Amino acid sequence: MLVISEDCVAEKLDDELIILNLSTGMYHQLNATGIIIWEQIEKHSPTLNALVTQLQQQFNGPDVASDVREFVDELLERNIILKK
Repeated sequence: MLVISEDCVAEKLDDELIILNLSTGMYHQLNATGIIIWEQIEKHSPTLNALVTQLQQQFNGPDVASDVREFVDELLERNIILKK
């Protein structure tokens, strides 16, 4: 399951989400699609496969699965989200 790191706080400003990782002091900015993924993780703590399936149902396109996996990998590398 994917969860938001306890070291991160986020604030939505207009059409973007600003995340501060308190342990690194780094700010990160998410666009509208990133916000959808963030909110799914925040509300449901899905597995990666469940997240991919949900977003494939919501969006059409051949690259949805690979794009979601790549984005989640980036969030994991930056310790913004964690696998539990």
